[in-house]
Amino acid sequence: MTQVFEVSGMHCGGCLSRVQVAAEKLAPGTTVTLEPPRLTLPQGSALDAAAINAALAPLGDYRVKPAG
Repeated sequence: MTQVFEVSGMHCGGCLSRVQVAAEKLAPGTTVTLEPPRLTLPQGSALDAAAINAALAPLGDYRVKPAG
């Protein structure tokens, strides 16, 4: 099952790039989009919002929550 998270704090291409690089380190094949601000893990990845947020915290005020 594919996991999709809403991303807050992303406002530009630079933000997207920082989040993409960090997410790729956690789960290669992760997709990050700006419109809408979403992070989609590849099928088979088993990460939760806490793990992703821990990886994003040093980069800025980026946070994820499960998309609903």
